Amino acid sequence: MRRLRPFRFRLVLLLAIFSQALLLGDCARGQARGPLGTSLDHYLKALVGYGYSGAVLVAKHGEIVLNEGYGLADRDRKTPFTPDTLFDIASISKQFTAAAILKLEMQGKLKVEDSLARFFPSAPPDKAVITLHQLMTHTSGLPDSIGDEYDVMTRDDFLKALFATPLVHSPGGRFLYSDSGYTMLAAVVEAVSGRPLGDFLHDQIFEPAGMHHTGLKPSAEDRARLAHGHTLQGDWGTSLDHPYAPDGPWWNLRGNGGVLTTTGDLYLWDKALQGNAVLSAVEREKFQRPYVRETGASEPKYAYGWSVTTSPTGHTRLAHVGGNGAFGSDLRRYPQDGVVIFVDANTVTYSAIMIADQIERRMFGKPVVEPPPVAAAQDKDLQRCVGNYKLGADEHLLVAPEAGRLAVTADGGEGLAHIFGTVGKERQKRFAQRNRRVEEVLEAASHGNFGPMGDLFTLNAERGAKRWRDAVKPSEAELGAWKGSEVLGTTSNDGVVMTYSRLNFEKGTRVFNVMWAGPDAESLSVSSTVRPAYYLPEGPGRFATFDIGTEAAVHLSCINAGILRIETASGAVEARRVAP
Repeated sequence: MRRLRPFRFRLVLLLAIFSQALLLGDCARGQARGPLGTSLDHYLKALVGYGYSGAVLVAKHGEIVLNEGYGLADRDRKTPFTPDTLFDIASISKQFTAAAILKLEMQGKLKVEDSLARFFPSAPPDKAVITLHQLMTHTSGLPDSIGDEYDVMTRDDFLKALFATPLVHSPGGRFLYSDSGYTMLAAVVEAVSGRPLGDFLHDQIFEPAGMHHTGLKPSAEDRARLAHGHTLQGDWGTSLDHPYAPDGPWWNLRGNGGVLTTTGDLYLWDKALQGNAVLSAVEREKFQRPYVRETGASEPKYAYGWSVTTSPTGHTRLAHVGGNGAFGSDLRRYPQDGVVIFVDANTVTYSAIMIADQIERRMFGKPVVEPPPVAAAQDKDLQRCVGNYKLGADEHLLVAPEAGRLAVTADGGEGLAHIFGTVGKERQKRFAQRNRRVEEVLEAASHGNFGPMGDLFTLNAERGAKRWRDAVKPSEAELGAWKGSEVLGTTSNDGVVMTYSRLNFEKGTRVFNVMWAGPDAESLSVSSTVRPAYYLPEGPGRFATFDIGTEAAVHLSCINAGILRIETASGAVEARRVAP
């Protein structure tokens, strides 16, 4: 190959750096291009009033259609979300760990067919035969996890605990999603490369892709732009406000989560996967090839850190979601359609997955339902509706003003069904099944049996019991012993499916919240009340709420003489104001 002269080499290098800087600058600036970008931006701004905050990037045929932040990255400081904001992508991180394994294969240092015995001679016989391919496709038989994400655990501690943990099934059997399997892959990367995972990812994956704001630990400059996550209990802080090792997450999180990034960097990741900047064509094909069918699903197959499904045009869709109880993300790539969608939400109570669904429908010309149009909030209209309302024989609705909207809270099953809107028969059936599961779990827990609690969260009984006790302990300290429970109902609130139950203690009550992710529970918590539905002003004395998951709109009006009227697709009900 003819070598460039020094001057020409420097010129080519400067042009390459300049081009990359232009691309990164383009990604970093908030933008909405053309009618499609403007329409998406208008839609997402409407969702902010209902509770969405996060960042969205959409690209088509190599051009950015939308790259913008919405709502607040830090509510206490009123810091807006922007395309420069860094956030935690949780399980989307797995694809970078898989890419690191394939990079080592490119370098001739391992093969995906290798077993753990090659890297860890001390592995017990049942673990020694597990292959890297089985780890990357969640078919190793390893359990989902062996502890909580932010437990302080070294690599040696992790390996010792994992090697002592029984397999759920023999290696190579059925698909069983396993965070611990991807953490095992991180241990392989470190053992083979002789470097911490974060350093290897930085030099071999992120920098070649131009992803200068992505990693396990951000620079001081980027750290200042970290988003705060939000849970049902309030401000969760940033990922770095939780236990972290000096070189990245501790070992219950390393390799399976913990990557911090920006919308622009994820766009560069998609572009890198269209060429050889990170992986060769052979390794990219392995990376994105569907191998095994996922649990309980008719179509999705799992590749190496990707779920592979079909796009609306019949082509391939590569996707992965991530969530850690404070952040939720959804990355979707449509290579043959030339489309990329990324959505992040920094609150557990607004579904990034449902937003991505809606954006996908808009990108591919599918029917959509728009939120009700809103008007400027008038304080007199808000105050006119404030109060405690009696609904039926023994339920109440509490209406309070909050940031130019009404927060409407129910304390019973009938009220929940009304304020969150009517759902279709199929969803009603699924909601009823969730009610029964939670009822059975609470009944078993009342007799000291936490096996069903573990099953609800795909954990063992011991860890299920720990989750329950950690959630309930503060309430028992304040209100005395737990005496019983009553399931109130399941709703979709901002696309997040929740089952609420009333917990009865000696001196009062609390609400037990189960958040769902597909057929299994994602998290549990205990709160003082059910999370409210937020109603935005439509006009004088009229308000509306909209759920992105069910696309149900509910209208509320305040009628003279203290009557609150709620109108859903199935009819209208009225509640009367009573003394507090």
